[in-house]
Amino acid sequence: MDARALPHIEIVYADTESVFTHAQAKSGKRFSLGCEKRCDVVVPGEHISRSHAYIETERSDFFLVDSSTNGTFVQTEDERVQFVHRGRVRLWGTGWISLGEALHAGKPVLFREMV
Repeated sequence: MDARALPHIEIVYADTESVFTHAQAKSGKRFSLGCEKRCDVVVPGEHISRSHAYIETERSDFFLVDSSTNGTFVQTEDERVQFVHRGRVRLWGTGWISLGEALHAGKPVLFREMV
């Protein structure tokens, strides 16, 4: 079955689109973002940690968990920007993730929750 047919989150960065599903999370996978090559989404930058953040699920929701030195800015569909540092924030609707610096400073990562 196509992953896009199930509830999932789409992550788009630098013309690359990735999909993360609840089924992947239940099997123990976490979707990682950072500057290290082994991350699912590799984002270069001087303020970005090797393993900066990851996406996990709880019940039917997706969460971004920051594990970095400099924190992460997240803008959700209501256009509210939240700063998270060594904590987590729910990802819903369509929005933006900026690792280590404010949204306007770098090239943010797009997310779309598809339910």
